[in-house]
Amino acid sequence: MATRTSPYSTRFKIVASVVVALAAVLFYLAFTSLGDDEDPLLSPGDSQVVENLIPRRNAQVPQQSSVGIDLVVGWSGRLIVNGTEIPDDELVITPQLGLIEFTPGPTRTVEALDSGQNCVTAVIWRLQDGRGVNDRTIPWCFEVV
Repeated sequence: MATRTSPYSTRFKIVASVVVALAAVLFYLAFTSLGDDEDPLLSPGDSQVVENLIPRRNAQVPQQSSVGIDLVVGWSGRLIVNGTEIPDDELVITPQLGLIEFTPGPTRTVEALDSGQNCVTAVIWRLQDGRGVNDRTIPWCFEVV
């Protein structure tokens, strides 16, 4: 009975194993970096309260895009879009989610976002404290295309 020899050399098998292992490590690193939603410009204290900026800092969005902030439950706030404070009755506030949003429109304080850079400031506070007690401001800007 004849023994079968592999058509691949030991050297080839080692190199192929190293390449496959390296590819797996790079894939893992790429995948985990996609899930990093932390905004590097938020202070450590603010990043514990702010879950997301809508749209993200430096994003490119259309003129009728919604703007807002996603906070941890127990926080609320108001939005200032390009220097104009949005009245409470124009905000969509979902306290169960900590979500505060505004969508520009023809009958709104801000009818459309300006072309180019737009900036939003969220004035936020802990619900148990109320507005005016230890308020924080979270500013960010994005591009309208």
